[in-house]
Amino acid sequence: MTLTMATAYVLEHFADEKLKATYLPHVISTGEVELYEGATFLTERQGGSDVGANAVRAVPCGDHYKLYGEKYFASNAGRCGVALVLARIDGSGPGTKGLSLFLVPWRKEDGTLNGISIRRLKDKLGVRAVPSAEVVFDGTEAYVVGDPRKGFYYMMEALNLSRVCNAVASVGIMKRALEEAKQYAEQRTAFGHQLTDYPMVRHTLADLTARQEVETSACFDMIALFDRVMTAPHEAGEAEKAWLRLLIALLKMRTAEEAIAFSHEAIEMHGGNGYIEDFVTPRLLRDAQVLTVWEGTANILALEVLRLMRKYRIHERFAAEMQERLEHLAADVKPLARPVEEGLKEWGAALARLNGQAEEVQTFHAKAIANRMCDLYLSVIALERGQENERNRLIAELFLRHVWERGLVDERMTSVREFDLIVRCKGASAPLAHS
Repeated sequence: MTLTMATAYVLEHFADEKLKATYLPHVISTGEVELYEGATFLTERQGGSDVGANAVRAVPCGDHYKLYGEKYFASNAGRCGVALVLARIDGSGPGTKGLSLFLVPWRKEDGTLNGISIRRLKDKLGVRAVPSAEVVFDGTEAYVVGDPRKGFYYMMEALNLSRVCNAVASVGIMKRALEEAKQYAEQRTAFGHQLTDYPMVRHTLADLTARQEVETSACFDMIALFDRVMTAPHEAGEAEKAWLRLLIALLKMRTAEEAIAFSHEAIEMHGGNGYIEDFVTPRLLRDAQVLTVWEGTANILALEVLRLMRKYRIHERFAAEMQERLEHLAADVKPLARPVEEGLKEWGAALARLNGQAEEVQTFHAKAIANRMCDLYLSVIALERGQENERNRLIAELFLRHVWERGLVDERMTSVREFDLIVRCKGASAPLAHS
């Protein structure tokens, strides 16, 4: 679905009218015409994340091109009707600026394969429902999308959409893992009590609940901005687009890591059963693992944040917006904001210290800086939600403790004492079991 959405987006916004009229109805079909699933083929053996090293050739041939070369990690290969493929037109320059984007039909009009062969399917750890393959082009007919000089830009626009979908998949796995853990703990008894009677189990479930709700809320906010900017990209300013790219990078990075953490916690909550294929938890962990790799690893996303800081000075807007939103919090949640305010100051001081440093120093710290920005952004989301009702205030308290608290003793034990309200959405908590 993500790949088809990305293909449709690129065709709608960047393809010429003839290409759009020929293929877009198939890509967005709901039954009126034959459905063509989409795909995006970027990765090559020699490059990986270094897309500028791509070497697939595009040779002019009348009103179209012929592609020669190989894509190393082509998702949805064999199932797609059309694919977006980055290739280098003969005579184009090096790096990403020399790449053009092509629409490649999987089959010709007579139904035969379009000069495409699959060398092998990848035997992946997870996400096995989506075929990933090494695809070879040998005189494959292809049609250039938009301006041949903007191929990489077009693909990055598609990548932004895929990163949003990646974050949605991540919070989906987080929710499923949490629900599996919660239902198992409510039904399982040990030492004469339900698992949810025990303080450590309550803490785990309440902590996961807080993180899942806050990060899901942040994703919904990001998606609302994505809709505004991407529906009418020519109307959005560069500053707004840069802000969107920042939020996408931060939330894709964090939610992907959290999907793995939640899957791990669900397995542990099930004990030995969680490691058995009769339960869904092993699949959740397998499928979650790829979310940190697809559409950019944490290192790549951190470099994206660094580029946004250098080109758009996005850190200045980030600092100003976080400060303003903290200042406008209601009085009853302001005490919770103190560690966030201190964290914002620490982050600003770190940026000042890194300013003007050598490239290797700045890139070394890029991931730490990006992670702190995500901590701050999510904390502000949690605090703003905390103004809505008592349960959300408790959720904010737990989330902030997870992010900022380093002390060993938790005097309030909110996750335990308010378990019913936080996890079960009920009133008073049940009595605790002591083992």
